[in-house]
Amino acid sequence: MLRHSTRWFLAAAVLFVGTVAVSQTSPSITFQSPSQNWNVFASSNPLPFGQTAAINYSADRLTQCRGNINATTPGWTITGHYKFNNGPVQDFWVAGFSSVPNPPAPSIPLNTKGDLSIWFENTSRWGCQAWDSNYGNNFHFNVQ
Repeated sequence: MLRHSTRWFLAAAVLFVGTVAVSQTSPSITFQSPSQNWNVFASSNPLPFGQTAAINYSADRLTQCRGNINATTPGWTITGHYKFNNGPVQDFWVAGFSSVPNPPAPSIPLNTKGDLSIWFENTSRWGCQAWDSNYGNNFHFNVQ
């Protein structure tokens, strides 16, 4: 009898640990390429307050302002912009040239509850500027 109880306990413990690991997956917001129908989605709705959301952005969404310097260094940058509840705008590097060596992966700290508004800007050293902003409406997500 003890042998069966021990197996049941171990099986329950493994199931519990597996469930906890799945529920602790980091949140993300994905902006897919034109070949993926420009889909935009969050890993959960609402996004969990107090965590950090990874931003998975396809650079194929903003291709207007491109060109390289010396054939290897990007002469363009995609910058993400966001704000909570119409508050101050914050920025983060997404792709292209970065003045910081090995920039961190794009992410947004979900440190405010309410409306999270996100949009993207592609600029080049030659003065080009293009936007991915849901036709000026920006992309909105709920943080709770």
